[in-house]
Amino acid sequence: MESKSSLGTVLWLVCCLLVGAADAQYGGCDYAIDVASGQSYSLYSPYYGALYPAYTQCRWTLRTTPGSRISLSCSDISLPLTTSCNTDRLVVSKTGQSNLSDGQSYCGTGTLSTASTYSTMVVALQVLGATQGGRFFCTATKIECQCGMRRTRKIVNGEETLVNEFPMMAALVDGSKSGEGIFCGATIITNFHAVTAAHCYMGRSIANLALLVGEHDITTGSDSPYTALLLLASIKIHEGYSSASSTSTNDIAIVRTRTEIVFNTGVGPVCLPIKFVGASFVGIQLEAVGWGTLDYGAPKSNVPMKVTLGVVSPAQCTALYPSFSATQQLCTLAPSKDTCQSDSGGPLFYTDAYNQRAYLLGTIGYGIACATDRPSVNTNVLYYTQWIMDNTPEWNYCYQ
Repeated sequence: MESKSSLGTVLWLVCCLLVGAADAQYGGCDYAIDVASGQSYSLYSPYYGALYPAYTQCRWTLRTTPGSRISLSCSDISLPLTTSCNTDRLVVSKTGQSNLSDGQSYCGTGTLSTASTYSTMVVALQVLGATQGGRFFCTATKIECQCGMRRTRKIVNGEETLVNEFPMMAALVDGSKSGEGIFCGATIITNFHAVTAAHCYMGRSIANLALLVGEHDITTGSDSPYTALLLLASIKIHEGYSSASSTSTNDIAIVRTRTEIVFNTGVGPVCLPIKFVGASFVGIQLEAVGWGTLDYGAPKSNVPMKVTLGVVSPAQCTALYPSFSATQQLCTLAPSKDTCQSDSGGPLFYTDAYNQRAYLLGTIGYGIACATDRPSVNTNVLYYTQWIMDNTPEWNYCYQ
């Protein structure tokens, strides 16, 4: 009669033998786990404490809410060490590919700490021969969505921001010999993308352009340890934008950097206003931020300035600007306060009182001079949220 242990080994072999198709490969040893907030989930090899049997094939597909990520911490990995891990391996796809096509393989003895790129991660134990066996034990937890984090405290007639008060704040820089340094604002949305105004790109060569992140005082270079200047790889201008008019609608663009925007305390993404789409913000106060001029025709600010502007009725802009669109644009006004030159493309933030996260409600557009009694026109990001998501399809956004 077979012992219980040998019978168990037979059952594991039956359920985990390699049978060809990617999904069928894992048979009954294929798990799907929803990783929830405040919970931890254990992943471990069959018979953990003892060694797994030969030919073991197991897979764990981990998922969490869009915009959040998954942390994987392995305190015990003890697998036979071979060249290229070609017999026994623990494979991790940080992007959540079910076939592990971009997976990284681990073998030998040690620990592992990694995190998913998006909201899905796939982990697999693949034993390709009749080896002596091994073991592993890992724990998966949820990394909560980090969009819209900012420092808080209780442009024209604005005030200087705290250093890295808005980690999502960025600027476009022209590094050509005739370039003027910062010429437009931008807002970080992923670790490769930022949103700005389409008109910022007109007449410029992308070879000379870069995205400045983590910066504060541009004259010192020492007040923020997070400053980075990243060359641009591409610019996606809205298909409906026309450069023939300085008051055009669809004045929005997405820039992509050549290298990753590293997120840290001073650099991070804004929240897209997904949960607010369709809402009216008339009467709501927004914060505009930028290194633009301190008055019309005046020098630019060396530090980012912020100013509070109220969203006013579209009728106030329709009367002044014949091309104004009540759905595609936001009209803002505040007594003796305004955005100004070189602030274009920069953000209009709404900070949710409930979760204290900053949401990108608008990008700075155009107006008549600066800080007059006439309102300014901004691109309404609420209208373009789906366009932004459609043009960055490989990224997940927070639904906070």
